[in-house]
Amino acid sequence: MKHKISALFIILGLLSNVLPIYSIDDYYNFPKQSYKGSITYESTRNLCLFSFVATSPDPTKEYLVKGIPSVLISELRNLEYTYVEHPKANVVYHSFGDAPEMTLQEKIDAESPNVKRKKKEITSEKDLDDLRSGKKQLAPEKDPRYIKVTLKQIWDRRAPTPDESFGLASKLNCDYMITGSFESKDNELITKVFLYDDFEGKTIPFEHKTSVIRAYQEMAPLGESIREKLQGKETTTVEVSASGEEGALVYLDGIYLGKTPMVGKKSPIGKRSLFVFKEGFHPYKQEVHLEKGKTLALDVKLSLKLSSSLITVNSNVESDVYFGIQYLGKTPLSRVAIPSGMNRLRVSKEGYIDSFRAVDAKDNEEVVVDIEMREGKTDVYYKNKQNVFLDHTYKDFATYSLYGSLLFYASYVYLNYASRQAYSAARSEVTLVNATAITSFYQNNPNEFFFWYGVQNSIIDDAESKARNLKRVAGTLPMENRRDRQLVAGPMVIMMGIMLVSAATFYMLGIDEETLEFGYIPLNPSSVSYGQTSREGYGYMQFNVRY
Repeated sequence: MKHKISALFIILGLLSNVLPIYSIDDYYNFPKQSYKGSITYESTRNLCLFSFVATSPDPTKEYLVKGIPSVLISELRNLEYTYVEHPKANVVYHSFGDAPEMTLQEKIDAESPNVKRKKKEITSEKDLDDLRSGKKQLAPEKDPRYIKVTLKQIWDRRAPTPDESFGLASKLNCDYMITGSFESKDNELITKVFLYDDFEGKTIPFEHKTSVIRAYQEMAPLGESIREKLQGKETTTVEVSASGEEGALVYLDGIYLGKTPMVGKKSPIGKRSLFVFKEGFHPYKQEVHLEKGKTLALDVKLSLKLSSSLITVNSNVESDVYFGIQYLGKTPLSRVAIPSGMNRLRVSKEGYIDSFRAVDAKDNEEVVVDIEMREGKTDVYYKNKQNVFLDHTYKDFATYSLYGSLLFYASYVYLNYASRQAYSAARSEVTLVNATAITSFYQNNPNEFFFWYGVQNSIIDDAESKARNLKRVAGTLPMENRRDRQLVAGPMVIMMGIMLVSAATFYMLGIDEETLEFGYIPLNPSSVSYGQTSREGYGYMQFNVRY
């Protein structure tokens, strides 16, 4: 019987734990929710390079310990992506509900159509399979199989051996590790490199021979071999010319490949974004598809950027004038043709402080700039320009003043609290506080009444005096003045006001036209245009596209 009763209690206990689950399910409306599963994939990997080890210690070859990996770094800087056929899934959201139609993110986007979000093209293994089979084509920045590579230099650790790499990779957060050794024989340098892939759990060896004298110059093929292996995908040859224009910069997916005419450059096959830029021409952009075994040979036509605006620059001393990175000449300049759009003007002369101006040139209009050059050193002046006292700037003093106002406000709050506490402390010492009690005490103890009355009055007067003095030092803000909502001045309130005014004053003094224009950079256009319609694109490229 006891066992049956115990079993009954156990069953009831289980039911009591199960029943709330149904109520929570109904409360959150889970039965009506329905979401497709989705996946987010890894987006970055770290490539760590260590110092190399000399097989036979030689003090005269000590420079190669860090020199060889430094040369390899310069070769690998052009490696922006590594291609991984099966990237790691960071987070997997499993589907649930009846016949799910949208992922959670798609449902959120549908409910808030006005909110701009970066669309993810690949949200499932099926989408990834479509990419692998060729049913779908995406640019590398949207394809999760193309993973960005970040280079990390680790010179302060002993170079690990291939066997040590397995345990060290996770500890140092290295997805790839490059280490190696070198040996000098006569005038020949033999370099052995090991590339460890933590994801695959394998080590790939490389060996390269150069002369000792020209070791750095002859190290390029080794860097090329490592880069091709890290790219993880077959490459094809890319050749780009610009209708006879030499020196145009060529980029593929943001990676600098060289200058036109460019021949013999290798790049992974697939959908790519080609970008060509040259001073004086409109930027050129085109989507290209690199195919296995087929050389991509393009002859792009750059559109000459007409200089339809004019600029006149005058200064008190003859100075060099630069519009973006374009040299215009020496002052005085009169009605010199410049490209329209936003850019930065710099006027420079040896022994004088460089002067900067933001220019927004309109089509068929003239910009007139008058500049007063001042003697001094540019780097020293702009570094210390806003210093008010010693190494403190206007911004520093604005921050200090703001902190000061917070300090005085804290004192104001404390003094108000202490004022209220003075009344609270006196209240416990005053024993009779109503007319009935006072009358009764006077009738029963007339001889003691006046003495008691004097003591009670003294306690009350002391409390009021203390509270009044504290309140006088604190002052009263309008939000706490319940009578007429007026400001009652007090040292703390006055100092708060002074600090706030000081903060605003120092902040305004630190914002001058010269400071703003020194840091001026043309706006980034939403997309590179073709032809004469983009006013901002050209100026932006002058500042951000470099060899």
